Amino acid sequence: MSGTYPALNDLLRLSLSEPVHWLSEEGAINTPVHWVATSLEEARPGDLLLVPSEQLTSKFIRQAHARGVGAILGFGQGVTLPEDAQPKGMALGFISLSGESIRDAQKKLVTLLVNQEAAMMERGARIHAQLSQLAAEGKGLEGLVKAMSEISLRGVFVQDKRGHILAQHPSSTILPFWEYLLEQLTNLNSLPDVLANRKQTGNRPLSIKQDIPGNLARLVAPIIVGEMARGYISMVGAETELDSLDSLVIEQGALVCAIEMARNKAIRETEKRLKGDLLTAILQENLAGRDAGLWLEDMGMDLSQAHVALRFAWDSPSSPSRRRLETIINGEIANQKVKAIVHPMGTEVVCFCQVTSGSSRPEAALVFGQAVLHQVAQEYPDFPGRCGVGMPAQELEDWRSSFSQAGQALEMARRLMEMKPLYYAELSVYRLLFQIEHSPELIAFQEEILGPVFASENAGEFIHTLETFFAHNGNLTQTAEALYIHRNTLIYRLERIASMLNIDLDKPENRLAVQLALYIHRMTAPLQPPSEKM
Repeated sequence: MSGTYPALNDLLRLSLSEPVHWLSEEGAINTPVHWVATSLEEARPGDLLLVPSEQLTSKFIRQAHARGVGAILGFGQGVTLPEDAQPKGMALGFISLSGESIRDAQKKLVTLLVNQEAAMMERGARIHAQLSQLAAEGKGLEGLVKAMSEISLRGVFVQDKRGHILAQHPSSTILPFWEYLLEQLTNLNSLPDVLANRKQTGNRPLSIKQDIPGNLARLVAPIIVGEMARGYISMVGAETELDSLDSLVIEQGALVCAIEMARNKAIRETEKRLKGDLLTAILQENLAGRDAGLWLEDMGMDLSQAHVALRFAWDSPSSPSRRRLETIINGEIANQKVKAIVHPMGTEVVCFCQVTSGSSRPEAALVFGQAVLHQVAQEYPDFPGRCGVGMPAQELEDWRSSFSQAGQALEMARRLMEMKPLYYAELSVYRLLFQIEHSPELIAFQEEILGPVFASENAGEFIHTLETFFAHNGNLTQTAEALYIHRNTLIYRLERIASMLNIDLDKPENRLAVQLALYIHRMTAPLQPPSEKM
């Protein structure tokens, strides 16, 4: 509110709980209000006149206009006025009596006029109490956001610290392009610069107005938990409409949402500990199958479906903490809406993901694993994450096998520097080689087959050529295209390799031997940065 007298729309929105239905032109609702009267006789120029709706006749309105009344608000059922009863420059509207009486409304409006600061504090306290009651009733963030949208008549949404939408409710005026707005505003880069640092933001709980394209604006406030921004709450409306009530709603909403998010976090932490203890007991066979099954069912897991082990780990000596990785995994469980149990073990984070029984490939688990690795790459581009995926376990007794398989797949993902989840069933010959990797004969076989190539000056180029050749099933045209060389150049290079190894690559048994030697090389070679991989 600005100036000596508050604008009519600001005054009504801050004082009354019911929405006003306007009958006059839009510009009139911003007229300044000098006082609030309840009868025509006491009304003065610039006053807001409160009357029963049945008094809103053409004659009455003309008389009020002649006295200089700035606005008339009818209480009761809506009315339709003839055009000659809508004097230019005077605001006309009506409000339901379900939540306000004329005398009660006058008292609230006059209180705000006399002492704006006290009235604002009182309205803020009422909003806080209303939202706190909803939280106590278990309405959750969705219920809180819906209530804030209904109080302010604006669109409201809550994000977590990564920008993911936790709850949202549009207003009727921006419903047609609400999804587009969410897509644009959920990117954390769209936040005002002063909110970019989550720790520093903890000292700035007030809302900030930010203009957005389309003659719109948003009020955004951090949701502070433990002196750090754990999320953000935003309200979106027309650029010229956001007012003091909206600021009250968004700031009180941020306080209540902070309590709700802290409560939800405490519940999640307790559930995670219980699930982790249960998973440890299952893998160590410290719990009877029937008892474990009952626990899992209580946690929402469907034992009629299969479950797949996924094991995640950082792949860098100076990587972020395991806790950071676990947070990303839990975030993607919520985003992907998968049923899973997560538990940190050593340097890894272990997850059992529920998948559809009978499927030949656990697509849901692989998509989830890929989403985690993608998020890891987004947040920590310099610290790669790896993921190994076991085979589906239909019975609880098979969970240990899936866990072990995921461990082998994770180890191979590290050695092969694989950027996507590595599925145990697709490890092919690596599964066999992994069992005998410490055998001296294995390295001897590799050296016998590929030794001359390793000793050559162009070892990297030759090895890459062979790997590409076998990856394209010996198709010369496809291999040449993949290597960006001419077909004749490829043929010449393969002939040199064959001469160097003293073998005929057209013979199937020779191709198999070279492929096995390449597999051994990839599995046992020292890890190299991706740019140096052969």
